[in-house]
Amino acid sequence: MKSLLYWRKSKINGAKTVPVIVSMDPSGMFRMVDAAGVSVLSLPVQQASFRFTSMGTMVVTAQGRTYDVLGVGASMSPDPSPEQKAEMKAAVADYKDRTALNRAGSAGAAMSGAGGLGGVAGVAGSALMMFSYYEGLETIKAWQAVLPQTGAPVQTSAMKAGLYMMLGLVVAIIIGIIVAINVL
Repeated sequence: MKSLLYWRKSKINGAKTVPVIVSMDPSGMFRMVDAAGVSVLSLPVQQASFRFTSMGTMVVTAQGRTYDVLGVGASMSPDPSPEQKAEMKAAVADYKDRTALNRAGSAGAAMSGAGGLGGVAGVAGSALMMFSYYEGLETIKAWQAVLPQTGAPVQTSAMKAGLYMMLGLVVAIIIGIIVAINVL
């Protein structure tokens, strides 16, 4: 199994949420490799523990450290390297690069404070961000499904918090449409 995910190195600085390739080979070696090709983590999967949060974070604890791994990067995360993209395209037949989608969503959401059409762009951007989030969440859920079969300690989650965010987004879209109709 191999996925392009994001390692949140800092809970404060989104620019430090960086792309990593997370993989597990048939022998059970779990690896995390950064954009420079440097191994962040490489060990038998049973030597790590995994906890999945309600927001879809895979928290990996190994060798006395904790690694927060996300399905999608922050708005200011660096792009995956060309090497990471090429590795994923070679490994996964239906690999989709979500970087442009995530950037478009972030840019649109940033315009929400501009008023008028900026508000509409903000709502559209928020919708794109949620779509990107849910695609990344599906990848995290795939890891949650596979890891318990390896014998590694795994704490699973229903990951329902995103559903509540989506309901909030739907309400925001409806409000945005009403405001846009009244402005135009």
